[in-house]
This record gives sequence, structure tokens and C-alpha cells, in this order.
Amino acid sequence: AATPVWTPVARMPMGGRRDVTGTILADGQVLVTGGQKEIPYTKITPSYQTELWNPATLNWTVLAPEPAFRSYHSIAILLPDARVLSAGGVGGGAYGDIFSPPYLFKGPRPTITSAPTTTGYNSAFFVGTPDAASVTQVTFIRLASVTHGFNESQRFTRLNFSVTAGGINVSAPSGPTLAPPGHYMLFILNANGVPSVSKTIRLDLPQVME
Repeated sequence: AATPVWTPVARMPMGGRRDVTGTILADGQVLVTGGQKEIPYTKITPSYQTELWNPATLNWTVLAPEPAFRSYHSIAILLPDARVLSAGGVGGGAYGDIFSPPYLFKGPRPTITSAPTTTGYNSAFFVGTPDAASVTQVTFIRLASVTHGFNESQRFTRLNFSVTAGGINVSAPSGPTLAPPGHYMLFILNANGVPSVSKTIRLDLPQVME
């Protein structure tokens, strides 16, 4: 927006909590996991419920609860297969759980057969897929670096694309303001919102000759 503004959205159905982790999913929705309902650590009331925020509707959906308490020192990261690993935390034990978001139960997944390992800003690259005609979204999500309920590296971008023989031509981000340099997971999604398994692509700054 030319003049950005803050907009109130629906409150989380399960109420406020601290030490949660918000994980951007392959389709741009945000999965909230872990945390606790009380502020003081001396009074721990675990929040097991998983909640999903939809930025298109601005609404929340309550999903399956976690089997373990994930609070301080916990992590949650998006995996290349579009599932989410949740692990650690006070009381969480030395193991993790893997969550399958609802989009994985909406039919067959599109597949990526080829993609470059690197690309630059303001460039186009080819992604091979036998499902090109059914692709409705291409998303680009920076690899995670998460601790203590905060993912410093999360960055989500929808990329423009066009269908061509054997796949799609994808436009890379225009500059580092939108997408900092680094490694990203590239997903393609079909009309049902089902994501592919991702391909990892390194987004590079242009080389400067001295």
C-alpha cells in the first residue's frame, strides 16, 4: 500500500499466549504452535492447541493439538515437504513432532522435476513440471533460523510465472528489499492449494567487478 496502516484482525480462538512460534506455510498461511497462557514462568499453563491464521480472510482456524508442551527454547520450522517440525521447549522433551497442514489432504501434489540451484534478482528461470497447466501459485520462502519463539529469517514472496512447454517460467524477486540474499524453498501450488515438495534455490546478489 502507498500508505501502510495497521488493521485489527480476529483474536486467536484459544486466547492469548506467550512463547509461541509462528511458521509461514507453503501457501502463505501462518501456523501458530506452542506457548503458554500465563505470563510468569512460576505459573505454567501449557497451550497445546495449534491455530492457523489465514491472511486472505483474516480469520483463525483451530487445528489438532500438539502432543507435547512447546514453550521457551522451542522451535518450529517449515520442512521442504511442506510439513512443520515442532521441537524442544521447556517440558517438551528431547524429541520433535511433525505436523501435516490441511493442504496436504486436498488431493494429489504437483511435482517439480527440475529447477536451478541459483538465480539472481530481476531474472527469469525455468521450473520443470508435468503439472504446469494446474499451477496457480509459486511461492518463495527463506530457510528458517528460529529459536525462543522467533524466526529471524522468515520471508515469504509470491512469484509471477507463465506456463511454457514442459513447465513454467518464473520471475525472481526484484531486489533484496523484498527478498534478502540467501537460500529459499520454491513451492508450486495447484488450484486446490496443494503444494509440491520444494526445491532449494540460492538467491544471489550481482557480482561486482573491482
